[in-house]
Amino acid sequence: FNNIIGHEKTIGRLKKALEKNEFASAYLFFGDESIGKKLTAINFAKAMNCLAGTTDACNTCISCQKIEKGIHPDVRIIAPEAEMADAEGKSTEKKSRIIKIEQIRAIQGEMAYPPFEGKKRIFIIDNADKMNTEAANSLLKTLEEPARNSVIILVSSRPNFLLPTIVSRCQQIRFTTAPIETVKRLLIEKGVNSIDADMIASSAHGRIGAALNEDAAAIKEKRDEYLMLLSTALNGNIADIFLSVEKYAKDSEKAVEIFEWFYIWLRDVIIFKETGETKYLTNSDRLDEIKKWSKTDTTKYLDIIKSITDIQRAFSRNINKQLALEKVMMEIKEVA
Repeated sequence: FNNIIGHEKTIGRLKKALEKNEFASAYLFFGDESIGKKLTAINFAKAMNCLAGTTDACNTCISCQKIEKGIHPDVRIIAPEAEMADAEGKSTEKKSRIIKIEQIRAIQGEMAYPPFEGKKRIFIIDNADKMNTEAANSLLKTLEEPARNSVIILVSSRPNFLLPTIVSRCQQIRFTTAPIETVKRLLIEKGVNSIDADMIASSAHGRIGAALNEDAAAIKEKRDEYLMLLSTALNGNIADIFLSVEKYAKDSEKAVEIFEWFYIWLRDVIIFKETGETKYLTNSDRLDEIKKWSKTDTTKYLDIIKSITDIQRAFSRNINKQLALEKVMMEIKEVA
């Protein structure tokens, strides 16, 4: 577990299970995307089958090496076919983006036999919430009658999409995001400059995996594009605002990102206005603009932030993102 940053309490729980050699038949690792759930599951599988027999994987024995390379006969990772193909650098065309019942039946067949060379058969089901109804019901039967020498680890960033009966039969392990400062420190240690590290850490929202895969130039380009909308809100007429909103609201992913960047920008403005400090700013490379914005009364920005957070909470209810974005843009125009 040494290569996993954060999650000390979670790893402590898993190490206790390894120390006692007492394991649940099924686990549910859940939390935000890109925060180390799958990586922890793989390391847990290594430790359970490690020939060194400690509370952590040695990463040098033949068992650990085979699991790392994905060739251990007793450790399987199941995911939608498209995601598995993408991870292997293969074409995802005509590949399923759900987990099918055939994949679950395949692991059920393997569970009928004792481990081939390891101590436990481990089945990691990544993005388990993408199982279709048939696959989920089939898995439920397996969880109701677990195999003696097998452990199933479900990995999910959307556990509410899983059948409640599946969730109730798993030992639930929650993963949380890391503090922004921790992510920033890690990025700086890897050679990222302080300004870029601030921006990447904030845009990743404490998700270390996401932060490590982010490119500062790409983030800046996206941020600058979205912040142009703020300029439209401040300086454009109502027709310009509605045209801009219509362009972005059609893409749900972009609409979500826009609200995130609006929030981060207004947060920077408020922090600078109230403290005069720059070390806590995500967008410190645009300090001159932040200074201009900071001349407005803080309470007006706080009202807009409240609107943004209310909208973000409502995303799961499939709200009309165009109307929501129009509302926030008009609120910004009124402040101007």
